[in-house]
Amino acid sequence: MRLSRMVVGVLVLGAVLGCGADSGPKRLRLHGKATFDGQPIPFGEVVFTPDGTKQNSGSQGIAAIRDGRYDTSSSEGKGFAGGPTVIRVTGLTGPAGKPLCEYEYRADLPRQDGEHDIEVPKKGGAKKPAGPEI
Repeated sequence: MRLSRMVVGVLVLGAVLGCGADSGPKRLRLHGKATFDGQPIPFGEVVFTPDGTKQNSGSQGIAAIRDGRYDTSSSEGKGFAGGPTVIRVTGLTGPAGKPLCEYEYRADLPRQDGEHDIEVPKKGGAKKPAGPEI
């Protein structure tokens, strides 16, 4: 009897701990090219935010851009939720470099791991600050 109680206790504890490991929303992997005006973005980041205007919710994702590529599963990334998404791209000329582009658009991304190339058009280029040049 004592042994059966111990076995049941271990099984219940295992079930509780096992359920906690997968709790929370699932994060998906997304990767691809990141270009500005047809050229690879050297450095920057991409933020994936579920589009609330399309009743989408879930995890916000982030990925570093390095040499024209990004991956939400890299050491500098965090998976995303999928579905209608607001994608915000910030590109720099290099680490601690000058702004190259800043662009935001919407896309309906797959609700599974996948690939999505990002093309920032020339109009998405960094704006020069207003005022006289010195």
